[in-house]
Amino acid sequence: MDIRQATEADVEAIVSTHIVAFQGFFLTMLGPVFLKKMYSAFINQPNGLMRVAVDPERGIVGFAAGSVAPEVFFSVLRKKQWHGFLLAALPSILKNPAKVVKKLYYALFYKGDKPKTLKKNALLSSIAVCPDMSGKSIGKALLRDFELQVRQAGLDGLYLTTDKFGNDNVVAFYQKAGYQIENEFTQPDRRQMLRLVKSI
Repeated sequence: MDIRQATEADVEAIVSTHIVAFQGFFLTMLGPVFLKKMYSAFINQPNGLMRVAVDPERGIVGFAAGSVAPEVFFSVLRKKQWHGFLLAALPSILKNPAKVVKKLYYALFYKGDKPKTLKKNALLSSIAVCPDMSGKSIGKALLRDFELQVRQAGLDGLYLTTDKFGNDNVVAFYQKAGYQIENEFTQPDRRQMLRLVKSI
C-alpha cells in the first residue's frame, strides 16, 4: 500500500471512492460533477492537501482531503469558483431545490469552523476508504500520513468536524488516534456537530 499526493489524473477514482464510502450523504447527492470540482480544488488550489492510498492491484482505495490554511483556502475557493460549484450542483437543485439550495448556501460560505483558540492548525475535511477494503488499517495509515504532511508544513496541530449523533464508530476512530472533543456546535442547517482537535 502506497500513500502519495493526489494528482488531477486521480480525480475520477477519488470520486468513485467517495460515492461508495459516503452513500446517502449530502455531498454525494450533489453528484459526480460537483465532487470532481471539489476534489480538484483540494489538489490544485494553494493550501489544499489531498492524499491517496493506492493498492498495487486495485488502484486508489482511499483518500484524505483537507487544507493547511482552511480560512484562506475556503475564502479563495468561494470567491473564485462559487459560480462553477453552483452550476455543478444545478441538477440536484432542480430535483430538490429547497433542501439543496439551503445546504449549498452553507457549503459555499463555509469557513472551515476553525476554533478561535487554535493557531497554525490544519483542517482534515474527510477520510474515505472503499468499504470492501475495511479492516486493513487504510484509514489509520491515511490519518498518520495526513498528520505527517501537516507537521512538514510547519503546523502544530489539526482539527476536524464530524456528526455528533449516529456516528460513534467514527468518533471512536479519531479518539483512539489521540483526538479530543474540543467543542459541540450546531450548523446553520441544524446539524449537530463535534469538533475534534489534536496537537502533533
